[in-house]
Order: sequence, then C-alpha cells, then structure tokens
Amino acid sequence: MGPSFVIERLEFKRSGIWYVRRLRGLVTFLVGHSKSGKSTALETLLYPLGLKTTRVMPEVRGCEQLRLVFRVAGTRWQATRSGSDARARVLLKNLDQPEEPEKALPVSSSKTGEITASAFVQDLLGLPAAARGSTRLTLDTFYNTVLALRQKTIASEFLGGTADASRTLVMEVILGLWNENLAGLEKNAAEAETQYRAARTALSQFKKLRDSGALSDPDATRAEYEQKVREHEAASRRWQKAAALLTEAVGELGRLTALYRAAEQHRRRAVRQADAAQAKLAGARADLARAEGAREAMLAPSQQECTLCEQHLPVRAPGQCPQCGQPHQDGEDRRTRLLAAADAKVDRLRLKVRELEHVVAAAVQVAADAEEAASRALAERDAFEEQRLGLARSAAQQAEKEAFGLSRDVAQLKRQTENADYIRAQEQVLKEAKERMESAQKARDAAQAADDVRRKEVTGHLSALFLTRLQQITPAVESARIDPHDFTTLVKERDGADKTFDDSSVAGSPKAATNVALLLALRDLGRTDPKVRVPPLLIIDSPLAGLGATGLDHETGLRLIETLISIAGDTSTDGYACQVIAATNDPLPRPYLGVSEIPVNETDRFFDHAPPLGE
Repeated sequence: MGPSFVIERLEFKRSGIWYVRRLRGLVTFLVGHSKSGKSTALETLLYPLGLKTTRVMPEVRGCEQLRLVFRVAGTRWQATRSGSDARARVLLKNLDQPEEPEKALPVSSSKTGEITASAFVQDLLGLPAAARGSTRLTLDTFYNTVLALRQKTIASEFLGGTADASRTLVMEVILGLWNENLAGLEKNAAEAETQYRAARTALSQFKKLRDSGALSDPDATRAEYEQKVREHEAASRRWQKAAALLTEAVGELGRLTALYRAAEQHRRRAVRQADAAQAKLAGARADLARAEGAREAMLAPSQQECTLCEQHLPVRAPGQCPQCGQPHQDGEDRRTRLLAAADAKVDRLRLKVRELEHVVAAAVQVAADAEEAASRALAERDAFEEQRLGLARSAAQQAEKEAFGLSRDVAQLKRQTENADYIRAQEQVLKEAKERMESAQKARDAAQAADDVRRKEVTGHLSALFLTRLQQITPAVESARIDPHDFTTLVKERDGADKTFDDSSVAGSPKAATNVALLLALRDLGRTDPKVRVPPLLIIDSPLAGLGATGLDHETGLRLIETLISIAGDTSTDGYACQVIAATNDPLPRPYLGVSEIPVNETDRFFDHAPPLGE
C-alpha cells in the first residue's frame, strides 16, 4: 500500500479570521439532507493541494485562503491556497521541519522543469507520473479515479467516469502493473510497424508507376541530370559575374548621386547668397533715393514765416538770420551746412550702391555657375542610371532567371533519378523495416507474456477481494470478476445473468456498490501486496441515501456504511490504516467506535458555522 495519507483538519480564512473543521479519527461522516452543502465540503478537502478538477463553489470563493493540514507517512504538512483565485500559487510547508523554507508552487506550469503543487503531492504519495501516448497521469487523475467518488457519478459511471485510457493506466500504476520498459517496447513496436507499412505502401505505389511506364529510364535521366548540372554551374558563374558588375554599377551610381547632392547644395547656397546681396543692394538704393530727395528739398528755396506774427519773412543776405536780419554768430549759414551734409550722404550711398552692384553681379555669376554644375551632375547621374545601370540590372536579372530555371530543372531531374532508383533502394528499406518490426514485436511479446502472468495473478486476487466486499454490501451477489486488461467489472447475482457495470442498472445502488466495493478491494489488496500503491484515503460522497428508509434500501445502506467503517480499522502490517471521509443524508443508526459525525444543515453550515481556529 502507498504511504499513509491522513487529513487532520481543514482551515479557512474569512473576513480576516481563521476557522477550522477537524477530522477526528480515521472515519468521518458529513451528515445532512440533500443540498445542505456536503458535496461542497468534500470537494474542498483536497482543493488546497493544487487540484484543478475540484469544483470551486461560492462558499470556497468567499474564503480568502484555505489551508489543509495532513500527514504523509507520518510527516505533517500544510498546504495553503487562495479561495478566490484558483490560479494563485500553493504554499506547502513541512511542519515537522519548520526551519525549511515554505514552497510556493504553481497550480499549472508551462515552464520546463518547474514542478506544480499537485505534482509535488503526487510524488509524496509515491504515485508516478506515468504516461502512455497522449495520456498522462496527474494527481487529478488519481483523485477522480481511486481517491474520491463524487455524488453525481458514484451511482452512474464506473470509477467516477474517467476516460478509459486514463482509468486503465491509473489501475496499472496502482496495482504495480505499469511497466515503463514494456511501455517503451510497445511504443517501439508500434513505431516500427508504422514505418514498415509506410515503406510497403510507398514501394507498391512506385511499382505501379514502373509498370505503367511513368518512370523514366535511369541511365538517360542520369545523363540529362549531369548535363543540366553543368549548365546550371555555368549559368551560376554568369550570374555571379553579372551580379558583381551590377554591384559595381550601383556603387558608381552612389558616387554620382553624392556628387549631384554636393553640387545641388552648393547651388542652393549660392542662390541664397545672391538673393541676400540683391536684398542689400535694393536697400542701399532705397537709402540713396531718400538721401537725394532730401537734398533736392534743401536746394529749393523755402518761404519762411515769422514765429511771432506768422507773416512771410523777407529774403535776407547770406549770413543774416531770416527772421531778425542780424548776422549769424558763427559766421556760417546753417542751411549751407545741412546741404553740405546731405551732399556727403548722397555721395557715400552712391559709393555703397556701386560696391553692392559689384557684389550682386559676382553672386549672380556664382549662382549661375552652380546651377550649371548641378544640372550637369544630375544629367550625368540620370544618364548613368538609365544606360549603364539599367543594362547591368537587366543582365543580372536575366542571368538569375536562367540560373534559377536550370536549378528547377536540376531538382526535377534529381527527383526523377531518385525515383528511377527508388524501387531497388526501397526493397532494401522494406526488408530492414520488416526486420526491425519483427524484432520489436518479439521483444514486446516477450515482455507482455511475462506481464500477463503478473496481471492475471493480481487481478485474480483483486477479483476475490472485490467479490468479498461486494457480498458484504449486496449478499445476493454470486460472482464477480475484474477484467485483467481494461479492469471493467462483471457481476452476477443469484438467478441473474452476468452484468457489466453499464448493464447493472440505469443508475442506483448496484452501480454505487460496485464502485465502492472495487475501491475497498484495492485497499485490501494493498495490505497484502507491497507492489500495490493505492493511497490509504477514501472520499465518498453520499454512497447510498437509504439509511432513513426501510426495507432493502435501509439494509443495503447500513451494510455499506459498516463496510466503510470496517476498512478504517483494518491496518496493514506496517501500521497503515485507511482514512474514510464520506457523506450521508441520514445520521448513523448508532454510535461507532472511532467514528465522528459533522452535521451539515441549515443551522450548522460547514463554512458559516465552523468554530474559530483558536477554539
């Protein structure tokens, strides 16, 4: 049997306060009517371990955190998980070694080498991550198959309704029948057979082509192929030469483009300088015109008026004041001075205008020369691009097209050559593939023969234990057998026919009894066979709802409850006992030693009325 797996308590945090539900003893029943919340509580028990297939009900989402305290092989562990965020990391801590750091593991991971929380717990329980084809076992797979039976599937689907491939692989692992070496041999044999069939099909198709004349003569095809190879090599050399000339032409075009850009930049600068010189000349000419106008105004005689009576003043002799007639004190006519100053200004501006005219003429000439140089550079560049570069590009493109065309011909002829020689080579391939297939099948068959002996021995022992447990629940059962290959059941009652699980009933107690009896038989087998790795924990949601009824339903329900209780007290030689956590609609008919009941009803909800952790 696998290492002991005992749940001590479930803690949950709501509104900042921790509450606790303790599981005292190895058998705990959640008792309450339908829809009271028993299934929610059972689904929550192993949720902190990182399971992804448990249902997260509103009561769970309302918890800030959930924490499970459990023991594996005597070591106490604590798993903490968010209730509102099912994708948040799971915190796992070894309570017996508090100095070790807490592990924060993801629920799901796509990173290579990163272990998930459920994979860590799966390893603790000694359950290998076996795989066959696309089927890979996880803790969720074991939970849904051999750890727990849900209310919605216990009386309608075999072992929780897990897919056949997953259920078969789980049973092989649990029973110690999964042989990784055999799995590899089966894979090798399947792959070898697939390769052999593919080679045989290909050979058959090519023989049909040969018989129809679709395949060419090998010698003629090979000669044509060699000729095309030579032509392709020559065309490739021409292409390389043309590509080199094109590269050289592109470089020359780049040089001419750079020269044109420099000439164009010089032209623009010369035009700007000429425009600036012309603007200065225009300003100087305007200043000269204003100065000449001012001087002309001074030369014309002006009639002046008295500043007192405003009458016209008489003309005075030079050197006399026009108003008082007295001679000027400095002996010089002010008008004469002003006129001389105006003449000097006109002369100065005329000289400036002449100088600027020379500057403008030079700037305009420079601009014209730059314009001509830029035009010349542009024309030279355009002519080179149109003529030499265009010819080089056309030649390179033509050479490339020719080389690629010959390349396609070479590839086609190569395929034809290979096809022509294919039949002879494929016959050898087929021979080797057949030898590999037969060798792989021989190794697989030998391993399967040895495995079948162990498989029949184990399933035979399991069938006997299954019959015993089934008769404890349903005394009318006469025989029961478990198929050694797909582990389905065949049950016969007195005066009845053999029935598979699906034929037992539409849904009800016969199917529920079959599921429960098989899980109990697995744990019985684990106590005697050290290779059986079934976890000694069993969670069953409402196995039968007839405790409160009368007659057959009551008797069957009572026998089932007593059978579940008995397995928890039956320990193996190493001390392992199976913890049973189940749900019933009705209270137990009497007290049982070591059995505790947790009522779940309107007045005592599992989450809402759990005691605080300190109590």
